Amino acid sequence: MLHKMVMASLIATMSLVGIAPAEASSDRVTHGDAQAVFQAFGNGGWAILNHHDVDFGDFAEGLGAPADGEVKAAIRPFSGTLWDGRHFCAEDWHVILIAWIEGGDASFDMQDAKAIMNPVTIEFVLDGASLPTERTAIKRFLAPERFDMAEAYYFQQGAVLSPSALAVGSHTLAETDTSIYGTFTDQITFYIDAPGTGACL
Repeated sequence: MLHKMVMASLIATMSLVGIAPAEASSDRVTHGDAQAVFQAFGNGGWAILNHHDVDFGDFAEGLGAPADGEVKAAIRPFSGTLWDGRHFCAEDWHVILIAWIEGGDASFDMQDAKAIMNPVTIEFVLDGASLPTERTAIKRFLAPERFDMAEAYYFQQGAVLSPSALAVGSHTLAETDTSIYGTFTDQITFYIDAPGTGACL
């Protein structure tokens, strides 16, 4: 039960950083953009959010590449969220990933975070095949108050994919994570649209 609450919080966080609808744009997602989403979500990405001139109760669009405000790059395997059934463009780079956040009161420190997070295992399966991934270093999370925490830390695990890595059509993405909370599995379906159609317009 506790683990499901943690995952629900993660889903809420991911949704907050990317609730803006996909919009038509001539700007394609580059390798650097996708890498920034992977590396900067919890620190640089939140810094952009925290200093942007919008009402963050609404999380308006245009939040910058690390935050992926238009949700063009990040594909997160959380069913029942904005990623489940979403369309992406075949011309863009993408990053399949999960963020893991742990925290507590003001005494919670990096040593506490590592004790909980280092043993976490996350496995991704894309279209029935295991997906090799990387994990970022454990870093301080810059918005712990969003979870009623005084201090929090996070890592992301995932894979940055070139435009040629995902064929046009439907894809299934599943993840299984094991931690002190137990084992959790989730799955989504997403779609890659051909150039000149759908998300590529």
